[in-house]
Amino acid sequence: MREKWSSSMGFILASIGSAVGIGNIWRFPYLVGENGGGAFLIPYLIAVFLFGLPLMILEFALGRHFKTSVVPAFGILGKKFRIAGLFLVFVMGMILSYYLVITGWVLAYSLFFIIGNPIPFSQFTESYYPLLFFLISGGISFFVVRAGVRQGIEKLSRFLIPLLFAMLLMLVIFALSLPRAMQGIEFYLTPDFSKLSDPLVWTAAFGQAFFSLSVGTGIMLTYGSYMRDENIVKSAGIITVSDILVAILGGFVVFPIVFSFGLDPAAGVQLAFVTLPPIFQEMSFGFLLGAVFFILLFFAALTSAVSMLEVPVATLIDSYGFERKKATSIVSLIIILIGLPSALSYTALKWELFGTPLLDLKDFAFGTIGIIAAGLVLSIIAGWFIDEEIIFKQIGGRRWMQRVFMLILKVFIPLILFINLITRVIKPG
Repeated sequence: MREKWSSSMGFILASIGSAVGIGNIWRFPYLVGENGGGAFLIPYLIAVFLFGLPLMILEFALGRHFKTSVVPAFGILGKKFRIAGLFLVFVMGMILSYYLVITGWVLAYSLFFIIGNPIPFSQFTESYYPLLFFLISGGISFFVVRAGVRQGIEKLSRFLIPLLFAMLLMLVIFALSLPRAMQGIEFYLTPDFSKLSDPLVWTAAFGQAFFSLSVGTGIMLTYGSYMRDENIVKSAGIITVSDILVAILGGFVVFPIVFSFGLDPAAGVQLAFVTLPPIFQEMSFGFLLGAVFFILLFFAALTSAVSMLEVPVATLIDSYGFERKKATSIVSLIIILIGLPSALSYTALKWELFGTPLLDLKDFAFGTIGIIAAGLVLSIIAGWFIDEEIIFKQIGGRRWMQRVFMLILKVFIPLILFINLITRVIKPG
């Protein structure tokens, strides 16, 4: 018998856990910094509400109707659609394989600050600590998913998500008390409208929206398959607003610190691991604040990693009749093996291709290109090949609202995703 969430709250918290990840607290602030401050918020919010939210609603609707994960759900339509489902699972697995590496970095820095000995990121990546913590993060995710939907994923989310919000609010209050904090907030919220003419700002916003909301890759479809009779539109709205709130609050933590200490707001990926740790060490109670910041990041990363792992695990269970423990063991082993090159690219071995760490190449190939392609595949199949009455029955609402939803799904989402995909391929920088 298929597992179900124990309650609507359990389902919403688990879905928030999936949506809220490193992408909100670490990736979002540096993308804002790289793309002209507040100007980035405009395309980001457009991407979230007009494209990310409808896809989340769609995935929940399909999951609850078919009561299975993405591959068998698509397989009902025919063999070629099953291949499309496998593509979504493949993209998800590849993203998870390097996401666990970054999750390991965050776990490592959490422990470094707890013991009062944070080491420079350059020294960290000259060691084999990244490999060790990658394996530990993969192991933790394995045990959570192995325990099941209720006892593993839901129980973890019920504990960590409220704690995550509490820790984030504490960091916001501290950051806003710093000198020159308002300069950071002004940079963060004041839009430079000239940036909106740059197509890469828009593609970055759409990529972030899809990456952050966990849509387009079958995660929410899989979570939807464990639903009972929750209001899909209302639930998706709560999850989306929560995701945006965490991302925006993440900026309220990072930018006051950046401006108070005269740092570059466009520091990019290195912001969390290179720039901020030395700053925490200079502050009063800095080791405590650093520990809270990185524990917060780890909680966010772990709940997302668990949701990613559930997708291929559910595929083995639903498609091939595997028992959960066996399915989790097989998938986890494969993910670890695939992720080893990414982990080793930031160790003393420095595995690179064309002078670029393998993790960075995989992030571009799957975290940018792959996730957009997956969303494109999902929207086309759902919009054009699945009976729209199936979707209407699940989402409810007035007929004209349903028609508008299908217009967005069938025309606007594929068009925008296709434009974003071509832009990113032609102009990847």
